Amino acid sequence: MKSIRKTLTRRLSITISLLVIVVLLAADIGVDTWVQREFNQGLKAKVGMLQSLVNEDLDGVEFEFAGEYFPEFEGASSPEYFQLWYKGQIFEKSESLALYTVDELPFENLSLNEAVINDITLPDGRSGRIIHTKYVPQIDSEDREAFYSVRGEVQRDPMVIAYATSTELLNFTLWFIDIAFLVALIVIPLMVRFVVRNTVSYALAPLDALNNNIRTLRFTATDKHEAFSTNVSELEPIVSSLNHFINDNYALYLREKRLTSDIAHELKTPVSELINLAEVAMKFPGEERLEKDFKPQILRIGMRMKNIISGLMLIQKHSAKQTQLNDLINIEELVAQVVASKAVDNINVVAKERSDVVIHSNRIAVESIFSNLLDNAIEHGKHCEPISVYIGKTPSGQAQIEVTNTTHTEIDESDLRHMFEPLWQKDASRTSEDNFGLGLSIVSALCGAIGAAVTVDKLDHNHISFSVTFKKAS
Repeated sequence: MKSIRKTLTRRLSITISLLVIVVLLAADIGVDTWVQREFNQGLKAKVGMLQSLVNEDLDGVEFEFAGEYFPEFEGASSPEYFQLWYKGQIFEKSESLALYTVDELPFENLSLNEAVINDITLPDGRSGRIIHTKYVPQIDSEDREAFYSVRGEVQRDPMVIAYATSTELLNFTLWFIDIAFLVALIVIPLMVRFVVRNTVSYALAPLDALNNNIRTLRFTATDKHEAFSTNVSELEPIVSSLNHFINDNYALYLREKRLTSDIAHELKTPVSELINLAEVAMKFPGEERLEKDFKPQILRIGMRMKNIISGLMLIQKHSAKQTQLNDLINIEELVAQVVASKAVDNINVVAKERSDVVIHSNRIAVESIFSNLLDNAIEHGKHCEPISVYIGKTPSGQAQIEVTNTTHTEIDESDLRHMFEPLWQKDASRTSEDNFGLGLSIVSALCGAIGAAVTVDKLDHNHISFSVTFKKAS
């Protein structure tokens, strides 16, 4: 199973580490190149300074060098070396060369104004670097006019100069830089992984907390469940959907819990009656007066249990699947037939449309829906108060049946939410032997099966209205 934490940590660590390694390698190469270039520039600057000390006049070439200003060319402590060649002969060299067995610097054949830098071993045995350059000595500005007036523009002999110095400090610096970058290449990826792991863990902490809350959630706990909350914007849609899902499931849990209790309560009474009848019959066997009432009571109790079970099975059947809508139904004719079958005369039917209202649906389901709504209005309405049935269409053209009646008990807004739940009754003590609280549940299940919508509204303190809106034919 893939892990978001491990995947994020691994990918971020690898990506950032590779980026850091590339940057460090580029920086290492750049710094090494810059240090080498600066060292070589120092060689060129030093040899240029030595070149400026050589002058040519009518008397010849002169090297104006003062050792007290350049102690590095005289002492034995970290000495530096130079040497000049003129007309193929050694013209001048530093006193530091005389301190060692190898007292000369190597000569290099060059073109005029060419400079060459090479690595060598210095006379003192240290590793070093030498620069050779070939140039024509300068003429002193004070003697320049006299020089040219005597010799003219003749070609002058060039001079070769060499300057050598140790590269130990340079090598140590380059080595130190390389070691520092190597340590950085090892330490930084480890630090990156540590930081990334902690950052990812911190970022996923709200998700872990949410997971722990989900794991500890129990609908069966005594305390009512609490909706989850978060202050992380990315988790807000998930938490919102999760809360909606939990609330729906909690409502279903409470509904099933209540339904189980109601079923047990509804079946307990007839079962107790059957047990009592059986005990009486066993206590007084052959009693004619008991025999006369015994069978009808058994039948009545059995029919009540059958009706409860049949109603629950009907709800379960139509809650699970859609019903075929193959019948063309005239709503006014169907309403008239159902009203005529009821043994009451206080039902008023009002057609809001001039033309017939016709739908494509399932006739048995629609007839059962309307019949149950009328039975509910007759049973729970005030005696002899009118029951109004309105037939019409919604503004969008959908067929609609509305049943309005006066209730003999006041209905609360909270009651409206439970009216379509199986076995729910306003009378919590369930004193009625004829009502089971299944009629409106059957209406809701059948409406779902044919794609219709049923709603209930409280018009005032004792008037209630049920509306069934049928799906518009496509």
